[in-house]
Amino acid sequence: MKFVTILIPLIMLVFSISYGYQITKGKVKPAISTWLIMFVGIFLSYITYLIASGWNFVAGILNFADLLAVIIILFSILIFSKTKLGFKPFEKVYLFIAGAITLFWLLTKKAFVSNLLTQALIWVGYFPTIQKLLEEKKNTESYFSWSLALLAGILSLFPTIKTGNILSSIYVFRTIVMVTIILILMRFYDRKINS
Repeated sequence: MKFVTILIPLIMLVFSISYGYQITKGKVKPAISTWLIMFVGIFLSYITYLIASGWNFVAGILNFADLLAVIIILFSILIFSKTKLGFKPFEKVYLFIAGAITLFWLLTKKAFVSNLLTQALIWVGYFPTIQKLLEEKKNTESYFSWSLALLAGILSLFPTIKTGNILSSIYVFRTIVMVTIILILMRFYDRKINS
């Protein structure tokens, strides 16, 4: 189990460095909305998870690894991408909801419920990338990087199942489902272009 809890952050580190490098070379064109939303959601998720789970670091290893990866990727986008930082109406609503969840958590001290709410926000965080793939009708993402994210999610099942932590289970399930959807869309558009 210790090996897996070390391997997951290492995989996500390789994911974020690889993705960041591809951003600097212009090989991937990420939706900044996804990564901004992910940062806010994952940060809130991790803090509320730790409090609600009694600081169960092992079961929440994917959440921790995701936070580090998203920070690296977001900085890569902001520094090396030609994408301008601006808030679309959708992002403003998302950030407002994130603030409302934070306020709810601070007023009620209900970290478990707050974490569930952040999971819904993170789920929505994938939508800008999905929308970008659907609108452009071509793959603008990296198979290698997203496959690493899926591998980290699958490996996270082991500590999650062993500890039986429900919040960690929801986090891992969401990761596996949404990353799989992105990979399927990437493959679909690559096959469509090549056929």
